[in-house]
Amino acid sequence: MARYFFDVHDSQVTTLDEYGAECADRAAVSDEALRVLCEIAGDWPQRHLHHGLRVTVRDTNGHIVHAAAIHLSAQWLDEDRPATGPIPRGTAGMAA
Repeated sequence: MARYFFDVHDSQVTTLDEYGAECADRAAVSDEALRVLCEIAGDWPQRHLHHGLRVTVRDTNGHIVHAAAIHLSAQWLDEDRPATGPIPRGTAGMAA
């Protein structure tokens, strides 16, 4: 297995991974990059709202070999609808 380093870039700061993680193959590298993105976005979603969050992955030679990104957005969709109006089709059961 090879070691890869997962650097996190958001709208305010870049954090370089000093320890890395052992990954068996390219799929494992991609999975780990996505896991890191989701974990960070989930810990403090308001910080990343309407701003990009990305991870670049370096190999042991310092070459960037992979990149992944996530963009969080949220928007009220019912501003033109009365508060007591019907729920639009296809949205029943969706989390608020």
